[in-house]
Amino acid sequence: MVPRTALAFLLAATLVACHRPTEIRGLYVSQARSGTLFPCDDPQLALDVPDLLLAARYRSVAKVSEPVYVRLRGIKGHSGSPKGGSRYYFQVQQILELRSRVSGECPGVAQPLTRVVP
Repeated sequence: MVPRTALAFLLAATLVACHRPTEIRGLYVSQARSGTLFPCDDPQLALDVPDLLLAARYRSVAKVSEPVYVRLRGIKGHSGSPKGGSRYYFQVQQILELRSRVSGECPGVAQPLTRVVP
């Protein structure tokens, strides 16, 4: 029989292995205490990002509701079911980069109004 502490350790190690940190880059916008991240490599996906530090840094860089470029390290996840609607989120472990968006960056995500409106 396996001791409880060994079983708990094995379970925790399995959960961590399933949710390895990943680096993601995209456009981020924030409203109040959380924000939304639109990954450059998947423009159809919107990830909830409940991170107070990221939201505060966003407010120091961005104009009102302006998307900014970010590179983040953390864990992607989802909750819910495909039938009942899933909620995708990103748990930030490290903010690698946060700055104003450069023209041509993440071309398929949240096009600047200057490109859409003449």
